[in-house]
Amino acid sequence: MQFKDTVFPDIKLVLDDDMKYVGILSPDGIEACALDTAFLSDRKVLSGYGEARRSIGRILKSQLGLDLPKGFSVDVEPEDLIVFCTQVCPVEYMDDYLQKKRIRTAAAMELWKLERPWDSNPMTAAQAGAENYTFDAETGLLGTDGHINLRRCIELPSSIGGGRVTGIKTGAFVSYPNLEEIVIPESVTQIEPYAFYDKIFLKRANIPSRVKSISDGVFSRCRALASIVIPDTVEEICTEAFYQCSSLATVVVPDSVARVGQCAFIGVPHVIYHGAARGFPWGATIGN
Repeated sequence: MQFKDTVFPDIKLVLDDDMKYVGILSPDGIEACALDTAFLSDRKVLSGYGEARRSIGRILKSQLGLDLPKGFSVDVEPEDLIVFCTQVCPVEYMDDYLQKKRIRTAAAMELWKLERPWDSNPMTAAQAGAENYTFDAETGLLGTDGHINLRRCIELPSSIGGGRVTGIKTGAFVSYPNLEEIVIPESVTQIEPYAFYDKIFLKRANIPSRVKSISDGVFSRCRALASIVIPDTVEEICTEAFYQCSSLATVVVPDSVARVGQCAFIGVPHVIYHGAARGFPWGATIGN
């Protein structure tokens, strides 16, 4: 191990033989240690790296005075930890440090928003679990754990633990008997068949703009569904997609839709086709 001086006389950086960060030597012991050990060079380890970063991150969040978007976390580096571990930091140094950190964080926040415009409702794994969601990080598919959930209005996560939610599994909400309103984030590009089948109380739902195919029976037998906007990115509406959605006063099928499956709109009072896909047996009454 090597000990490197810092701008504060009571603090040293602890580095390994490859000059990589290991921890911070304070007057009381080792803080923010990256190794899983109780002692380091005969000094007691007082806090782990992850623990220290989370703690300092919470402090910085309150001190920087920025309106941080949901899901964005302040980046905490060893240099930040040094400032908060020392006992001899002058007020003017802290003020200067916070000002520079504020500028860097604001720039990082703007870049984050540009790179993740779809991430409107990020969740941690713990938050998702509390809502009965399951998530396959490899496929990006969101499901539920099968336990009865009596919530009436939900906003689905756009990401879980940093992983993008891109799809909703078949029959995902079978255990949500009282569902009345659901907000699907723009991160979603596919909704598997029968995802919301037979949600008889479902009144409001949306189809994200990146969805190209409305799968079989997605909203089938959702008799209370009052309105739906089909984005002009949709190219296909599959079999029984809106079967028996009898509360839909009017559905406009954009000209991007080239294929409509059998009985997709049976029971829907009025269907307006703007494109080439039209007519029986899809349930069209206007635009044939």
